[in-house]
Amino acid sequence: MKNILISILSLCLFSAMGCSDFLKEEDLAEITSDSYYQTVEGYESLINSCYATLRDVYGGSPWVFSAGTDMFVEGRSLQPEGISEYRNLTPQTDEVESFYSTLYKSIQLCNTALYYNDKTVKDSSLSERKGEIEFLRSYYYFLLVQSFGGVSIVENRIDDPILEFKRNSAADVYNFVIKQMKDALELVPESSEEGRVNKRVVRFYLAKVYLTRGYQDFAGSDDFAQAASYADKAINDQPLSLSFKDVFWPGNEDNEGIIFAVQYDQGSIVDPKSDGNQQNYFFGPYMGGEGAIYGYPYRAYALCPTMYLFDLYTQYDSRFKGTFMINFYDRYYDFYDKNDELNELNIQYYYAPRWALNDTTSWRQEDPTHRSNTEIIPYSNKWQASPQTTLDNATPAIRKFDDPKSAFGQRSNTRDIFLARLSEAYLIAAEAYYKEGNLPQATARINAVRKRAALPGHKSDMTVTGGQINIDFILDERARELAGEYHRWFDLKRTGQLVNHTKKYNRDIKNWFDQGINPFQGTDGNLKILRPIPQEALDLNQGDYSQNPGY
Repeated sequence: MKNILISILSLCLFSAMGCSDFLKEEDLAEITSDSYYQTVEGYESLINSCYATLRDVYGGSPWVFSAGTDMFVEGRSLQPEGISEYRNLTPQTDEVESFYSTLYKSIQLCNTALYYNDKTVKDSSLSERKGEIEFLRSYYYFLLVQSFGGVSIVENRIDDPILEFKRNSAADVYNFVIKQMKDALELVPESSEEGRVNKRVVRFYLAKVYLTRGYQDFAGSDDFAQAASYADKAINDQPLSLSFKDVFWPGNEDNEGIIFAVQYDQGSIVDPKSDGNQQNYFFGPYMGGEGAIYGYPYRAYALCPTMYLFDLYTQYDSRFKGTFMINFYDRYYDFYDKNDELNELNIQYYYAPRWALNDTTSWRQEDPTHRSNTEIIPYSNKWQASPQTTLDNATPAIRKFDDPKSAFGQRSNTRDIFLARLSEAYLIAAEAYYKEGNLPQATARINAVRKRAALPGHKSDMTVTGGQINIDFILDERARELAGEYHRWFDLKRTGQLVNHTKKYNRDIKNWFDQGINPFQGTDGNLKILRPIPQEALDLNQGDYSQNPGY
């Protein structure tokens, strides 16, 4: 799939209303897009461009996925206030408008690909490609319905301006998503080259869709049972044998722990400032201005972990060091480039976790040669960065997304963005079984994840019982496993914990509540649980299209 994406550079994406100028200008043979997309080569290019829309959705700023949650607050650099604190979230909020329009542009490109599927020169892969695109389109509608509630279902390619769209109900959208994913499941293969949609990908997301709909007042009576069943089918008896560290090790993106990812590759990058993704850029503190010399990443100081996130881990959980860079060597990237020689390297910063606070002296004495000059930054509330924080490296950085090949000063990197992981399939199954009332199965799925995360000799310390399992614990476990991955806002929204968890754990949102102000409460008295329909979309629609509650 990575090689396929390289060819995308020769194909500029459609806008919502037509084909690319690039094709018109560069098509020296004067072949129209209509005839080009009816060739095998042209249609494959169109399919590849549909996959590339995943980059448009996920490759930029991650505000709509991660800001305004219980896991991240702003540091020295500010987050968009409407997204991060809700009170000033309006239909004019740029980040919401961009997300909404990007999803619909991506849907329109999928509609175009489905239109040409019936017109293309017959090829053995056509039915598979149809299934892939039906899945991608339904996936984008799943993002829309979670974010905005009921939206317009547009299934056809649009050639001429349409001035009026009706708003379908959320129930209609979920029904559409499930039907399309089930149709796709019949068409795509059991396995495929890395990055393409196959049956396992579809089963994973059918589980997630059923799980999410199961919380709605229009849920099907068997939604949680369906979610558990599809999650187990996506797991397919595969154990979590790859360590958490190895799942995220740079250069190891095509590993057995990944079910579906947004694909990137050095060969597909023309402009490294913009063609990669920004996942590595946002999650951590600024480290200074000489990263090109001393080998450390360029960071935004914008999405910094909350104390809630730091406090979730115990000393027996390998995911703590797998998630955060606890030992910052003289050259940050030596952690990757010289991983077999770490005992011979000087440690510049040591972020002492809470269970090591009383042992920093002995920690230094264990290796005075390499630790005598280490600056120890002990666990404290100061780890939760704030706009008043001025020091570089004041808080541990999330290292899961590090890209040692990324040039300092550039936000962009070329690591894949993991959208679906095997461990999350276990956690989806656990949540579904819990909601279904099957505690033994829920506990078994969670323990599979926790035992994989246990440090050697500590599996029993990481094992939990059914009496410990509830929605808060499930959200905690998802946070431990999936920190920084683009799920958290959807997790809190799905489980009905968006207000409660952010009020309790997000410093900036808690400050509003402490002043007697509910930042979620809108002008109409309703809570801002859904994102607002962008005002521009409402203004352009000449039909009757209602705004969401709270706005």
